[in-house]
Amino acid sequence: MITIATLFSGGEGVGIGAKAARLQHLWGIEIDNAVAQVARNNGFGVETVDILTANPASYEPPTVLHASPPCPNFSVAKQGRRESNYDVELAYAAAQFIEKLRPRFFTLENVYGYRKSTSWAIIRNALNRCKYWFDLAHINAADFAVPQTRKRMIVRAALGQMVPPLPSPEPWIGWHEAVEDLILTLPESKFAPWQLAGMPTELRESLLVDSAGYSNQDGMRIPVMREADEPANTVIANHAQRGIRAFLVGGQFAQPKNGSGKPRSVQMRMQDEPAFTVTAVNKGDWRTWLARGRVVQMTPRALARFQSFPDEYILPDSKTLACKVIGMAVPPLLYRKIAIQLLDSMEER
Repeated sequence: MITIATLFSGGEGVGIGAKAARLQHLWGIEIDNAVAQVARNNGFGVETVDILTANPASYEPPTVLHASPPCPNFSVAKQGRRESNYDVELAYAAAQFIEKLRPRFFTLENVYGYRKSTSWAIIRNALNRCKYWFDLAHINAADFAVPQTRKRMIVRAALGQMVPPLPSPEPWIGWHEAVEDLILTLPESKFAPWQLAGMPTELRESLLVDSAGYSNQDGMRIPVMREADEPANTVIANHAQRGIRAFLVGGQFAQPKNGSGKPRSVQMRMQDEPAFTVTAVNKGDWRTWLARGRVVQMTPRALARFQSFPDEYILPDSKTLACKVIGMAVPPLLYRKIAIQLLDSMEER
């Protein structure tokens, strides 16, 4: 039986992908009980355990061991980020699991900044001591048919054998295609002022003016006047929207509060482009503009689609918790393809 176990398991995005690759999930370790319970609700044996207190010798050795250490202190999204002593302690704990269990394969996922950390050096040294061959890649999940441009550091290690090449890149999947059947169920919304402010001027003006020449962003139809030498309102709208059936709008990093602070940069994706990175702190601030001026909000289920979670995955009722579970996860489709490549290398030996 080919098995997998996970450290820093979260809601088991890795577990979903591994099961799809026909691996048997043995166990998982997650310190956040609410997150671990979501994994358990979905059939995964994830324990609520602090890895610093866990004894590796008490766990059954798996074929594949995966680790996704916490990433906030290594992410560009965090201002003044700095590796902590706690990060280093977690790395030592993960290294002990590697050295004690000696899985056939070890995989690790984190933000790309993790590659320069003391934490990664600790894990890398453990792999070297145990005679693993490994590689480190900076991959984009969109290249694995995940409808999201999520860029991450992926480490694949094999005990006593060379690591196979990564799967070949695949065509990107647009965010609209991923959630098209959910569109009618998404709640009505409107763009936030900071989102409008970050859009190109011509596009912003077009969105605020309907085909009859009325402003409609705040639910009030106010006539928009044009001078005789200005283009008609309908011409401006048509010009800005030519070829656009839908687009997704979100933000990057800190949102200003009470009109102060550094503005959040606005991200926009057309209907045939993948969504941008889903994060654990996203609480539904993404808006989608659809044909005929409809603006809707992305739900946790829509965000789960962007992460390639199957619809049968049971999300918690709490929106905050659901977004945390989704945002922290490794996209299941990405991990499935990585796992299949590793397992195929076993069969070739």
